[in-house]
Amino acid sequence: MTAHAELLGRLLPPLSYDPKAPGLAADLRAEGNALDRALADADVIANGVVPSFLAAQFLPDWERVCGLVPAADATIQQRMSAVIAKINEIGGLSIAYFKQLAASLGYTIEIVEPQPFRVDSSRVGDTLYIEDIIFVWQVVVEGAPNLSYYFRVGQSAVGERLLSFSDPVLEQVFNDLKPAHTFVFFSYQG
Repeated sequence: MTAHAELLGRLLPPLSYDPKAPGLAADLRAEGNALDRALADADVIANGVVPSFLAAQFLPDWERVCGLVPAADATIQQRMSAVIAKINEIGGLSIAYFKQLAASLGYTIEIVEPQPFRVDSSRVGDTLYIEDIIFVWQVVVEGAPNLSYYFRVGQSAVGERLLSFSDPVLEQVFNDLKPAHTFVFFSYQG
């Protein structure tokens, strides 16, 4: 008998019912199995409430609530990291805000804003950019600790790559939060 089936059998009056009788034992086993499944599902649901214990089956719900659309080849780890980053974000458009956001994800970054060539402020040898370069910015990620995601049993799914480089989580968070009229590109160093 299952754990709950045995408990249900103990609840019966001892002289009136025999829990080992074939018909009653089948009923107790069926009800006990249902209670065992309910208890197991309750633990999964309790873990799905907090993103740090995120159950993979609730990941699509968290992404929907956070307004995230994962890349087709994103791993479960990357998708969970994106959900946690989205929940932790506080909002802002300054360089300091984006640096703080990257630091919360474990990165040290610099943001480079290329400037167009201007008379009286630019010099010989400076790069000649078009006027619209003011809408482009570069994120230089230095010494990124999480540049690679390894396939891990229990955290990855069938069909995911064994190893992926760069950080789609960082890139997705920045692309979601950047001003809509700008373009951001990433440069990973060392």
